[in-house]
Amino acid sequence: MKIAIVHEWLSTFGGTERLLVEALRLYPNADVFVLTHLQENFRNTALAEIKTQTSFLQKIPHIEKHYRKLLPLMPFAIESLDVSRYDLVLSLSHAVAHGVKTHSGQTHISYISTPMRYAWHMRDDYLNLHGLTNPIVRAAANGTLSLLRRWDTFASARSDSLLANSHWTAQHIREAWGRKSQVIYPAVDVSRFTPAYARENYYLFVARLVPYKMALEIVRAFNILGLPLIMVGDGPDLAQVQRTARENIKVLGYQTDEVVTNLMNRAKAFIYMATEDFGIAMVEAQAAGCPVIAYGKGGATEIVRNGESGLLFYEQKAEALIEAIHAFEKTQLSSKVAANNAIRFSAERFRRELSEHIEVAMKL
Repeated sequence: MKIAIVHEWLSTFGGTERLLVEALRLYPNADVFVLTHLQENFRNTALAEIKTQTSFLQKIPHIEKHYRKLLPLMPFAIESLDVSRYDLVLSLSHAVAHGVKTHSGQTHISYISTPMRYAWHMRDDYLNLHGLTNPIVRAAANGTLSLLRRWDTFASARSDSLLANSHWTAQHIREAWGRKSQVIYPAVDVSRFTPAYARENYYLFVARLVPYKMALEIVRAFNILGLPLIMVGDGPDLAQVQRTARENIKVLGYQTDEVVTNLMNRAKAFIYMATEDFGIAMVEAQAAGCPVIAYGKGGATEIVRNGESGLLFYEQKAEALIEAIHAFEKTQLSSKVAANNAIRFSAERFRRELSEHIEVAMKL
């Protein structure tokens, strides 16, 4: 059986890239198709030696700086990839990968991390991230995103079956595309953590520093609390986070997996305020025995057992986070409970459920 795995862009080693690693462990002889591949960014990762077939976007000068701004071209780019000679096409999609063209003699299964969030439920975040505040420019961008929504709905019909990374995502798939999906939680390498059950006195935040991650609001909360916070991640909000944070907050920028693992293994609690479609970092923290204090919407409600493996709060405001931290300081949540809760998201479970679904779809 010839297998093609279609991914959007390989730019940094994040959540969807870890899914690609697990898919390749399941099907090591599969060919990988991507829009762009910034190979130098994957040194010392599980994808360091990966070979890919790329789209015409790869030939654009300085694509590493501009690929996110080329969203209007991505439907054309994904449709330009030729996967016609494969029996099975597995697309790993959070934007356009599910729109790859297939024919009736193939089986196309799409694993959806989210319907294209820029065009659907996070349109304003996308516009603000790229500084599109001029009324005329913003109107033009909104028009482009409306066209992308039309394409996205049409392209969703190219998949024979849809898999969702959470029940939250499955709901968005129903709302956006009018289709049902089966939930298979993502793979998380829970085995890499060795929790220190005597926790150290610092809180931890790990995420890309983009507006929807709410890093600045978290900084505001800890500026008021005066409690120790370590922040890991880079992105467009990094400079403002560094300027705003007081001396009780350490802003480390990007760190390797080894550093993040060590910090999670020892942290008092993990802080998260974004609305995530799933939220792998919250699972990783619990696997490290680190209770999670998170905004109670999206994937967090499926990951965190409120009052057992962490605490949920219900407003994306510093004041709500402060109240949750005060409540946490008065509780004694068990690191062992948190670590045990994370086991249900293991990589082995993901590969088993994915292979079972594919075997049924292929009628093997």
